[in-house]
Amino acid sequence: MLTIALEKISFHAFHGLFPEETIIGNEFILDISVRIPGTVPIDDLANTVNYQGIYEIAREIMAVPKPLLEEVVFQISDTLKLRYPAITHSAVTLRKMNPPMGASIRNSLVALEKDY
Repeated sequence: MLTIALEKISFHAFHGLFPEETIIGNEFILDISVRIPGTVPIDDLANTVNYQGIYEIAREIMAVPKPLLEEVVFQISDTLKLRYPAITHSAVTLRKMNPPMGASIRNSLVALEKDY
């Protein structure tokens, strides 16, 4: 298997249940990893997953506010598989930095792993 990943992508986005989250927004950190069959060397971008394409999917989805982070990670995972059918596994982890919970918490986290 060949793994292609982007780690610690930073976004300012407006996901959350509380009205102030959709106005003020928050900092989010996103990790995305995908696997494709990789038993022979690849010398053509058409035979792999372009990590620029991974970023574009993430950027587009992060730009649309959702009440739940679970919705975001599922949408990223599903869109990756649609755009890159060769993917056999994906892992998407989304961290909301300093969630508004009235306590000192570094981040909340939602992660989704899928085998196809």
